[in-house]
Amino acid sequence: MRGFRRLSGTLFSLSYGLIPRRTTPGGACVVSAKAVPRAVARNRIKRRCRSILLGMLRDADSPLVLVWHAKKGAAKASFAEIEAEMLALSRTAVGSLAGALS
Repeated sequence: MRGFRRLSGTLFSLSYGLIPRRTTPGGACVVSAKAVPRAVARNRIKRRCRSILLGMLRDADSPLVLVWHAKKGAAKASFAEIEAEMLALSRTAVGSLAGALS
């Protein structure tokens, strides 16, 4: 992911950027076993992350790619806390790439 930028919050790190010749937005949620040892908790975080991500990508019209990396604190966070952080980080990412998209 050369050329991608990174933002960090308390629950997630966000890698974001543009891929040449890509026309649709995309995203992924990564939860490592090192950050969250129990598979049940990892899968719950991934489901929550994907649910929020799909809502964001449905409204997107740019070829922005977002890759979310969960941190240890995400295992104990509620859906509302995860959603608030993801929306805040994605707003920052879109704002910083606004010049590159136009």
